[in-house]
Formats: sequence, structure tokens, C-alpha cells
Amino acid sequence: MAILSVMKRKAYMVMKVRTFKYFFAEGVRSIWINRLMSLASIGTVTACLLIFGLFVLFSINLNYIGNQIQAQCEIQIFLDEDISDRRIEEIGVRIRNDKNVSSCVLETKEQALENFKTQLEDDADLLDGLEQDNPLRDSYKVTLNDIKAADEFIKRVEDMDGVAEVTNRKKILDSIIRITDFIRNLSFWSMLLLAVISVFIISNTIKLAVFARRKEISIMKFIGATDSFIRWPFVIEGMIIGLIGTIIAFGIISYLYNYSLNVIANVMDIFKFKSFAEIYHGLLGVFIILGMVIGMLGSAISLRKYLKV
Repeated sequence: MAILSVMKRKAYMVMKVRTFKYFFAEGVRSIWINRLMSLASIGTVTACLLIFGLFVLFSINLNYIGNQIQAQCEIQIFLDEDISDRRIEEIGVRIRNDKNVSSCVLETKEQALENFKTQLEDDADLLDGLEQDNPLRDSYKVTLNDIKAADEFIKRVEDMDGVAEVTNRKKILDSIIRITDFIRNLSFWSMLLLAVISVFIISNTIKLAVFARRKEISIMKFIGATDSFIRWPFVIEGMIIGLIGTIIAFGIISYLYNYSLNVIANVMDIFKFKSFAEIYHGLLGVFIILGMVIGMLGSAISLRKYLKV
């Protein structure tokens, strides 16, 4: 009985493999026979994924730039004039131990004067003689992990003994928060809308291909073919179309993105952009899944009407 059971399992596996080979061969054959319609479907998949991919890359870099802007928005903490070196160090330790602090750098009044001279450039000689009676103060320049919590952090710092003033640039910080939140929300909803539109367009394109072969499907139904036997070659056809469209779209995206980065690098270097090497793994995975699933669902949904014979 055990030997018979093993033989049955092997026969079942062989049959499954042969059936899959048949479905795959039929899917490829169908693509070739209906190559004009298949090219239209591939073109639609490519176009939709191309638009989707460009928008994803644009959104990723907008958020990346937003994070850079946030990181550049420093909070400057000015210390009392007669504060001791020990107290300066104690304040620095407390600030660095704050969970919301990303970086904390001490700028002495001597360093502040030199930086001021550098900013004045040709007019730096106006500050000559201030080295002996420096009116500037020691300060800490702080960047936060989350600028939304800037008010709470500033309140904690202002209560410290030895802190004279905190410049918080609240208006600038609030503007940056609003802009970055708007970018994130716009990116999410736009990508969701574009994905729905892509599914609709591709499903209808594949539906045209199924409509052109409705007689073939009806004949197969009348001679006793099961729904799954009829459906799978079309599903595999849709998946292949989606995969081909994915490969083409990804190749175009990678070329355009790298070319654009080179052009931008030669024009300006104010902000950094994500390199394609940093994001292509995730993007490729999303492309493959989205392309194949859209093609597969498009075929499956389009067949429902013609399987009801």
C-alpha cells in the first residue's frame, strides 16, 4: 500500500508539472498569436508602471529633501555671560541625553566671532578689536529628531540654570512641518489613486484581448473543459504580460533616474538625492508584484463573463 501511495503521489506530481507546462505554453502561444493586442497590453502596463515609478521616486526624494531641511533647522541655545566652564559642560550633557536630540555642538563666543567674520567676507575688518571685548555668547547648536516636538524641548531647555535665551525659529519650523506633512499626504493619496487607475486601464485592455477570443472560450466550455482549465492559460498570459511590462518600465526608470541625477548634480548641489542603488531593490519588488498581480487579476476578472455559458 505504501509503494502504491508513493507511486500515486509521483504520478500526481508529474501530471501537475505537465499541466503547468501546458498552461504556460498556451499562455505564451496566446501572446504570440494575439501579438498586436498583447503589445497593446504590454504598452499599457509599461506606461502605467512608468508613471507610477516616476511618482514614487519623486515622492521619495521630496520626503528625503524634507528630512534634510528639518535637519538643517537648528535651535540655538545661548548661555549666560558669566557661566562657568563646568556648568557649560553640564548643560551640554543634559541636552545630549535628551531623547529628541539628534546632534548638539558647542559654539564658543570666539568661534562665533570667527564665523561672523567669515560671513561678512570683505567687511570682516569692521569686527577688528572685538577679540578683547567679545560681545557674543557661548551657545549650543541643536538639531532634533522630530521638529514637531520642538516646543516641548525648548521649554525644558529654558528652565535650565545658565541658559539665557533660546532662538527657536518657530515660524520657520512650523512652515517646514506643514510642507513636509503636505508632501507625505499628497504622495500617499496620489500613489493610491494612480494604482487604482492603473488597475482599471490594464484590466480593460486585457478584457479587449479576452473579448477577441470569446468564441474560442465558448467552444472549450461546450466540449467539457472546466473553468480553471480555461482560466489558467489566460491568467499566466496576464502574468507574463505584466512581467514583460515591468522589465521594460524598470529599465526605462533606471536610465531616466540616473541620467536626471547626473544633470541635477551639474546644475546644483543644495540638496542630496537618493541614489538608485539605495532604492532599486524595493522598487523592483513593488514593480514585479504590481505588474504580475495586475495582469493576473485583469485576465481573471475579464474571463468571468465568458465562462458563464
